Amino acid sequence: MPPSIPRLVLHVGIHKTGTTTLQVSLKKLRRQLHERGVALITIEMMKKLPHERSWAARRTRNRLEAPLFQHELRNLVEKEMAQVQAVSGAPTQQVLISNERLVGARMPSEGDAPKFRPVAEASITEVMKALSPGEVHLAMYTRRQDRLIESCYLWEIQKGLTHGVRDQFPYIDEPVLRYYDLAKRLKAIEGVDSMRIRPFEMISGGSLLYLDDFLSNVGLQGELDLAEFGSEPSANRSYSGKALDIALQANSVLETKDERDRMRKFLKRAFPVGEYSSAKILSDEQRAKL
Repeated sequence: MPPSIPRLVLHVGIHKTGTTTLQVSLKKLRRQLHERGVALITIEMMKKLPHERSWAARRTRNRLEAPLFQHELRNLVEKEMAQVQAVSGAPTQQVLISNERLVGARMPSEGDAPKFRPVAEASITEVMKALSPGEVHLAMYTRRQDRLIESCYLWEIQKGLTHGVRDQFPYIDEPVLRYYDLAKRLKAIEGVDSMRIRPFEMISGGSLLYLDDFLSNVGLQGELDLAEFGSEPSANRSYSGKALDIALQANSVLETKDERDRMRKFLKRAFPVGEYSSAKILSDEQRAKL
């Protein structure tokens, strides 16, 4: 018989709400989590599963291979739980999975209208089905809509794309990010026992405060030694206004990922946000409307 999972905590994102900062920090705290009975599954660990592409987070998934993904995920969790047993000398009390793809689509788009993150329920349900936990808790962070749109767009440009903001957000003038509706849908998933929603904007108090607040989802707020970080965990840096203008013209002639990576590093170094101000994607009128 595989070991039972008393409590499953799913950090579902959403994207561009400090998920990378949290995930990098959690990996550094992995042993401390193990010592306290928490098994950690990161997004990188899930991406390595051979049949991860069949997961419901993808609209183009191979549904016939879904049972293979569930089996692989269960094996992954069992290996991490064995690590907890080895470190703590006791069975795992909680499994923490941090993966923003648990809510499906990475950014608001045509596919999200009229329902924001339309495959979220299926993605979460498939993970729950694979693990059969005794209790399920969801953790979700939200972000002001105008800032989320800008952050998603800048992320695409930094990857090397050249499209305009309206190509990415055809519904930019509509209130498409219905967080309240999404929260109601996720809380209504059969088997979900509780859900905690927090604002991304609290990261302005510092990444360590943000991380410590997140740890309350596994009952460890104020319990872990965060001194090992040495300094504040760094969040993703975005382009300045000038860097964005240059990137939009330069990206079209870049052919490889290596070229795009080098260009991104150059632009961030040569035209930093602090010196040239952050890129503003939306007009004041659009921002006020959103």
